[in-house]
Amino acid sequence: MTPSNTSPQIEGTSAPWAGFAFSLMILTTSGCVIGSDTPPSENGENIQNPQETNAPNTENKGTEVLATSTATATELGTELQIDINALERLENDLLRLRISITNNSSERFDIGAGLAEDLDRLTASRISLIDDVNQQRYLSYEQSDGSCFCSTLEGPIDSGATEELWIIFPAASEDLNSMIVTTPLTPPLLDIPISSTEESVENNNLRDPQILDLTLISDSLEDDQTGRTESGDEVSIILSSDVLFDTNSSNLSDQAQEILEQVAQEIDDASSSIVSVDGYADNTGGENINVPLSKARAESVESTLKEIITREGVKFEVKGHGSAEPIADNTTKEGRERNRRVSVTFEK
Repeated sequence: MTPSNTSPQIEGTSAPWAGFAFSLMILTTSGCVIGSDTPPSENGENIQNPQETNAPNTENKGTEVLATSTATATELGTELQIDINALERLENDLLRLRISITNNSSERFDIGAGLAEDLDRLTASRISLIDDVNQQRYLSYEQSDGSCFCSTLEGPIDSGATEELWIIFPAASEDLNSMIVTTPLTPPLLDIPISSTEESVENNNLRDPQILDLTLISDSLEDDQTGRTESGDEVSIILSSDVLFDTNSSNLSDQAQEILEQVAQEIDDASSSIVSVDGYADNTGGENINVPLSKARAESVESTLKEIITREGVKFEVKGHGSAEPIADNTTKEGRERNRRVSVTFEK
């Protein structure tokens, strides 16, 4: 089944986002199917929720569906459905997203880490909103203890059942009429209209809002050392390790997610069956550190791309080169920044 809400194809990675220029598919781990006699995950018992007196009122809202998408990142496939019921401006400068999750499979389904971080295991805290006009991503609000300001399921979703969830986000500008909803499990849901409600929800223990600038792959490496080059029929996308990872880490950053979504879209649009992922380091430190780290970073990129590309038959070749094959002068800070990179290469 093809999701009823899909994205147009990218026409060039250096183009702006006019008309929702590329499809965002949030990556990471999927949920899991569990037997009907399996009890809810113990991790869910320690989730901290907003106080009931502060919880947004979601009763008697009806079952209006603004957009629907089905899973591409779980074993349930199209049997797991996510509906958008509302994206609302509350009276006290907050956005509330209301969704429904339907399990059309024959087994109970634990959304687990598919839609949430470990602290909020039975929530939808990892859903985000995209403002494509101002090229920004809105992350869900966190409370002072790090938990999501959102509702929580009691446990796995039963076969044939539909569960409703709400998530609170920072306020968007008044002149913004719609946003893109991105989930880790489905293709993005586009053009979700923003409505208004007279309701408000109070919570004085919120952390600072997280609104991130989107990073787009361009044809230039001058700004953030992330860009693309072409040679004949071959495309090479160079990704700055300083953008993808923290220092001495191979764990991908939040900013890396959106960049790799664009890379995955280019791979989907290409015809090549082989994708090379190569990690490189600068010449600081020894090769006993640089080679394993550069390979681990390349493997992280490969693992993520495998999750989000949709084209069948794509195989990856992964290598870590350490400080070999520099593309800039290692005696300068700027040169070392350029040399810390992961390249993804494939034929058009």
